[in-house]
Amino acid sequence: MNMKGKRSIQSVSSSSDEVMVSPASGKVMLATERSISIFMPLHSPHVTVAPLSGIIKQIKYEEGGFKPAFLRRSASNRRNTIEISTDFGDIRVIQIAGFFTRKIICYVNEGQSVEKGEIIGKICFGSRVDVCIPPNFNVIVREGERVKHGKTPIALKY
Repeated sequence: MNMKGKRSIQSVSSSSDEVMVSPASGKVMLATERSISIFMPLHSPHVTVAPLSGIIKQIKYEEGGFKPAFLRRSASNRRNTIEISTDFGDIRVIQIAGFFTRKIICYVNEGQSVEKGEIIGKICFGSRVDVCIPPNFNVIVREGERVKHGKTPIALKY
C-alpha cells in the first residue's frame, strides 16, 4: 500500500507517535508522496482533527469561491490553512469550502498545543481537507479509499 514500508493499514495502530492519522472522514481523492486530499460528502462528519500532535504555528484564512470541492477548479475556493509544528516537521491541514459550504470554523489559536486526533475545526456541509505529509513519512492510503478522522492511519514514519 505504501511506497517503501509495504505495511497495510489494518496492521498499523493509530495510537503510535509515528503514525499520522486522517484529519477528516471521507474518500481519498488524491494521494501523492507529499500530500493527501480527502473529499467529505454531505453525510460525513465534517470535523477536522490534528493528524499529529504539535503546536499551532500559523492559521491563514483566505476568501475564495465555492466550486464543488471534488473538482480541481476548487483550488481557488475559500480555505483555512492550519500549520502545525510537530516533532517530525511542520505540516499543513487545509480546510477547503465546497459548493454548499459557506462557513469554515477553526477551533484552535496560534501557539496552542494540540494532540493527535484532537478536533481543530469544522467545515459545514460537503467540502475537502488537504494535508501535507512530512518528508520522513510514507503515505499508506490510496485514491478511492475511505478514511475516518482521528482513526485511519494515512502515513507512517520511516
